[in-house]
Amino acid sequence: MLDVSDIMTPRQALVVIHPESTVDEVRHAMATNKIRHLPVLDEAGALVGLVSQTDILVAGNDSSRLVGEIMVRDPDTVDERDNVRHAALLMFRRKRSCLPVTRDGELRGIVTDSDFLGVVITLMEQFESAEPEPDDLENPEDL
Repeated sequence: MLDVSDIMTPRQALVVIHPESTVDEVRHAMATNKIRHLPVLDEAGALVGLVSQTDILVAGNDSSRLVGEIMVRDPDTVDERDNVRHAALLMFRRKRSCLPVTRDGELRGIVTDSDFLGVVITLMEQFESAEPEPDDLENPEDL
């Protein structure tokens, strides 16, 4: 069984922001890094929120607005040891496109809908490679 840690983007690779960051700074970070979600950390490095591309779009042209005003506070999270199915069901049922991944309250990474698409693609490739070729099934007497 796959754990969330097997498919997440690890903390070291994440772009993070602070509640005092501006909408314009977030917009720039998202465009530069080609990402749609940013964890929001306080001065001590604790997860306090999450901001998405949708939040930025809703903020409109108010580029000086602070992230702390528009972020999702206390976002749903999963533990890095949770199985992938649990995380997928949580995202599906709560209509989330990402989940911060924690361990003992500390941010360890993020898992997104794109990560789950990667899992689906891998499973489909494995399934397709395990299917017998049509020629293999035509003449069972030849076996």
